[in-house]
Amino acid sequence: MAQNERSTIFKGTSASLEGQKGSLILSAGGVSFIPDEGGRGVQIPLERIYAASIEGRILKKLCIVDSSGKRTLFSVPDLDQWKNVLEMAVHIYDALSTKAQPAAQKKPQVATPSAPPAAGTATASNPVTSPVAPPPPVTGSTRGSGIAQTVTKIIQKVPPVYNGQWPSGQDYEQSFQTLKLNLSPSIGKTDGWEAVRNPKNPSWYVHASGNYGSIYKISTGDGKFFALKCFTKKSLSINQRYSSISSYLNSLPNGPECLTHFVYYPEGIKTRKVNGVYFPMLKMEWIDGTTLNQFISAHINEPRLLKTTGNRIVEAAIALQAAGIAHGDLSGDNIIIDGRGKIRFVDYDGMFIPVFRGEKATELGHADFQHPKRNSQTYSEKLDAFSVLVIQLAMQALAVKPELWKKFNADDPDCLILRKPDYLKPSESAVVTELRKTRSRNLKKIIDLLLDYLSKDPLWDGFSLDQIII
Repeated sequence: MAQNERSTIFKGTSASLEGQKGSLILSAGGVSFIPDEGGRGVQIPLERIYAASIEGRILKKLCIVDSSGKRTLFSVPDLDQWKNVLEMAVHIYDALSTKAQPAAQKKPQVATPSAPPAAGTATASNPVTSPVAPPPPVTGSTRGSGIAQTVTKIIQKVPPVYNGQWPSGQDYEQSFQTLKLNLSPSIGKTDGWEAVRNPKNPSWYVHASGNYGSIYKISTGDGKFFALKCFTKKSLSINQRYSSISSYLNSLPNGPECLTHFVYYPEGIKTRKVNGVYFPMLKMEWIDGTTLNQFISAHINEPRLLKTTGNRIVEAAIALQAAGIAHGDLSGDNIIIDGRGKIRFVDYDGMFIPVFRGEKATELGHADFQHPKRNSQTYSEKLDAFSVLVIQLAMQALAVKPELWKKFNADDPDCLILRKPDYLKPSESAVVTELRKTRSRNLKKIIDLLLDYLSKDPLWDGFSLDQIII
């Protein structure tokens, strides 16, 4: 096969193999896994691919079986697309090799009722498949002859790998001006979707911006509203992360009520700047409510409400931890209190779920809400404990002494009343000194826990969230 045929990329995406992050690429030369941090990758030539299937009932993976029977499991965001494309290649190889093999050496047919479905297929009732063991290699087979040309014809419609600069918020702003023309057909019916302008700034469609993207509001034409998150920062892991998070949350029979349901689209929206490329997008339920900072400002003279809301935030975090989840970046603008007083956590870029165990955190959260010793290795379902302690301390302190809000927040939307310098040198902190003067026994208990926590590991086992419910 010519070198230029082997270098033609048909499909590529972020992926992981045995906990190692990287990129999975399908080219005319085969399937390759390239680790992000270097090191030895994996390459499976197309002529050696025997079967492709989806394995796992909850956290599904792409399984590739080679002609020697070796199974390799990859975590990828668009499982069905990968399986279908590889399945095409397998069928092509089978057709070519069958023509060249003697009748006695054709693949045995699996006909027993207990046998799994044919390799690479999945039924609606049982999406888990286990390929049968491949037959011995056939000497002299022409399996693979002309495969580059044939595969090219079949999967030529697969979008190419995009390695350029990702859209900015301004690029997406232009897309929302003509939203229907820029949404991917893969999303489904979107005829009724209309972008809703920001009431605080009617000249813009963007409603909020974060570290990795921007939030837009849409009406679907049936009285419902949703949020669309468009990503402005390229991340090799973000596709895989959100796909895994979505799969895990949907697998929970009773997911925590504080989480917002979302759908992840690997191909969501395009921009004028990069014609023909659809970038990933999240569709989430739209929550009518206020951020925690806004809520505090509006109710600073309602101590009972502040106290109750603080306890509800702790209870929501306990529910997350019980489900093996950590938000990873709980802060004033990632906590929403809706019109009924319910707590909702938004923005899941840094979330932890069990499948991520052993991996490194992709972000470290807002410094004013995080343990000063937190690093990329700090990553488990206990990740939110310190942040919740900081938030509860502020809520209960403001319920006792509302004047602390004006004195130590001063309309700062990025913190409550404590900041990172207060954690680094608590003995020199004016706000810590002020809090320690309180006569409230419950508040003193929380302050002592915070000071003790600062001397411990960020995932300290000696602290549990139920200790700070008042």
